[in-house]
Amino acid sequence: MKKLVFLATTLLMFLAITVNAQQRGPRERMTPEQQATRTVERLTTELKLTDKQQADLKKWYTESFKKREEAMQKNRDNREAMRDQMKKDREAADAELKKVLTEEQYKTYKANEEKRMKEWQQRGRQGGGHPQR
Repeated sequence: MKKLVFLATTLLMFLAITVNAQQRGPRERMTPEQQATRTVERLTTELKLTDKQQADLKKWYTESFKKREEAMQKNRDNREAMRDQMKKDREAADAELKKVLTEEQYKTYKANEEKRMKEWQQRGRQGGGHPQR
């Protein structure tokens, strides 16, 4: 009897995990414009951006995300080149934000990014990162 209960419980757990995994499905890729809009919305909430700052950053991020997408396609098989390009992109974003944001907004941005990076690294250590493709 105990074996039957154990077997039934194990089977139900297996089915629950399988169903849960199937429900997630793949995410749709956002266009550069959608990525820029989402990024500027997040920054507006966090930093209380002015309308001019929003417009400037949306234009810059849209162009940046388009260039990044092209570079990712070009360097798809070269991880080192992709990593170098990502570093250049981060540096360019940092320079642009420094130009557009006030000193106080920039400090808040850097603090938020550091916090976000720590959380991302922590998730990676726990195995909760992005699924493999």
